[in-house]
Order: sequence, then C-alpha cells, then structure tokens
Amino acid sequence: MGSADRGAMKTFLSLAVIASFPFHTIAQSNPPIKRTDTVTVSAGISKEQLELENRLDVVISNGDESLKSGDTTGAVKHFESALELVHKQPLLAEQENKVLSKLANGYMQDNRAKDAISIYSKFLSAKEKECEPGSNAAGSCADAQYDLGVAKLRAEDWEGALELLKQAEVNFGIAQKQTDFHEFVMIEVKDQAETNVYIGAVLFHLGKKTEGIAAAEAGVAKLTQVQEDAMINPGIRESAGKVLRSARMLLITMKATK
Repeated sequence: MGSADRGAMKTFLSLAVIASFPFHTIAQSNPPIKRTDTVTVSAGISKEQLELENRLDVVISNGDESLKSGDTTGAVKHFESALELVHKQPLLAEQENKVLSKLANGYMQDNRAKDAISIYSKFLSAKEKECEPGSNAAGSCADAQYDLGVAKLRAEDWEGALELLKQAEVNFGIAQKQTDFHEFVMIEVKDQAETNVYIGAVLFHLGKKTEGIAAAEAGVAKLTQVQEDAMINPGIRESAGKVLRSARMLLITMKATK
C-alpha cells in the first residue's frame, strides 16, 4: 500500500469511528412554551412579540422532532426557516443565537460540517472575554473552541481542528478548578476526555500515531473515571459510557493500523 493509500485509509478510519461519537449538543424535543400570561405581557412584551415567539417555537420544535426521528435534512430545513423568520422579524432578534445553535447542530448531524463552521466561528468570536487568560468562565470558552474544533475536524481541516481542540482541552482543565460542585467538575472532566479522544484522532491522521494513541488513552482513562463515579447523575455516566465505547474502538483501530 502506497503512502497516499495509507493516508486515505487513515482518514477513512478516523472519520468512520468519530462519526459514531454521540453529539455534544442534544436536540431538545420538549413542546414549546406559550407565554400568554398577563404578567409577561405587563412586563413590556407585546402580544405581537408573544405570537411571533410562539410561531418560532413551533418551527424549532418541528426541527427537533425531525432530528429525533433521524430526518436530519428535514430538521435543517426547519431550522433554516426559523432563522429566516428571525431575520424578517426585528422582534425576534434576541432569538437569533438560539436558532443558530440549533441550525449548526443540524448541519453537523446532516454531515454538513463546512456549513456549521461559520456559525461556530461567530460563537467563538463572541467569547473573547471568556477566553482571556485569567477568565473565570474557562468552561464557556472551551465549549465554543470544542464545537468549532469538531466542526473543522469533520470538514477535514485537521490542522485547524488540532489547534482549537488543544485550546479547548486546556480550558476544560482550568474549568474543573473553577467550581466546587463535584458533578460540575465531572462534566468538565467528561468534556476534556472527549476532547482528548478527538485530539488523538487528529494526531493519528497527521501521522503522529504514538502521540495520538497517548491522547486517546488519556481520554479513555478520564471517561472511565466519569462512568464509574457513583456520586453523579446517571445520565452523565451513561453519556460517558457511550463515548467510551467509541473511544476504545478508535484506540483499537489506531493500534492495529500501520
């Protein structure tokens, strides 16, 4: 097998295993909440705005349901319609980031990572203060770096992904020291672990097999720690377990590939 063929195989194997990872953002399928109470109206929100927000919530909910049923293309169409509605109605301006987040997640699940990159880039640019050295919101910065990094990885911008994921990994570590609540700490540990595994996959693709395996093994160790922590919410442990299975599969692939 030639070097070009080996490179193509590494790309295929990396993306195939990464595609099995659970998505960081989970679609919400709860029914929209209609705000029609007199307290809300008296707080300065007009009936027109309430009606528009309820209309927007219905469109978003339809997108969530499409994602839940596996219709990613249909979900994207709903979220794009929601964004179009926001842009047409000034009263919905405050809802733009919520809709953009839904749309970016839809793009990712519809294998359109390149379309998600511009949205995640915008979100990261808005986190300038959170990403400054000494910020007490390192976790928020890390989330934005992670989302953009994963989008670039899925778009096969390996170098760009590696830079962002390394930054996110560091900030998830800092975030663990910025809270005294054990469950919050373990959520950051889980996010850092997922980032380690992604870093491992990128390094593997770039021909740095030994470093890639070490990064993935660090992620597996942290995911195991989270999965076995009886003091945290079972849902967090279950989520860690799903990623752990994919991470172990990636490790097997990396070690077996020459």
